[in-house]
Amino acid sequence: MMNLLTEIRPTNPGWRWLLVASALLALAIGGCGKQSKSVSALTAELTDPDPKVRYHAAKGLEAYGTAAKPAVPALAGALQDEDGEVRYRAAKALSKVKVGLEPAVPALANALADEDHEVRYYVTKTLDDAGQEVGPAVRAIIAALEKEKDANIRYYLVKSLKNAGTEAKPAVSLLQKLTQDAEENVRQAAGDALATIKRKTP
Repeated sequence: MMNLLTEIRPTNPGWRWLLVASALLALAIGGCGKQSKSVSALTAELTDPDPKVRYHAAKGLEAYGTAAKPAVPALAGALQDEDGEVRYRAAKALSKVKVGLEPAVPALANALADEDHEVRYYVTKTLDDAGQEVGPAVRAIIAALEKEKDANIRYYLVKSLKNAGTEAKPAVSLLQKLTQDAEENVRQAAGDALATIKRKTP
């Protein structure tokens, strides 16, 4: 840095400061080009003893989006982390992956009982993204729907039941009740889910 600046010796002071500013900008841009940690490195850090490291690992994986698919099993495991902030980040990261979610479904089902509202919200969004693979979570989804007060979470839970198709038959009576839900989007989703279950039933 000092070598670069000592070579800037124009006679006009105004030009000198312009060149200094340009040099500093070039250094800043160069610093921004550093590579982020890889998916595999961040995945390994999800089991670090330090919760701050685990938190930032999940946050880093979130930024990878669908490219973080190899980390799905590890993120699913992080949904059971003893630290609530880590669980939140893991849930949010999974909601950004959107593909290859089948291995995470059992852990997502268990996380529906998490006391943290934000964790439950991102878990339900991820279950919706899991599509037809959500079948093993149907019982847990029904249990969650029976007590969930947040309309947005209920909406995603009902959409997940629609994705489950005939595997969601045990939810028919509850879905019928939800067609009278206070929220219009929940009522509509419940009706769509019932229609899908009926259509796919032989």
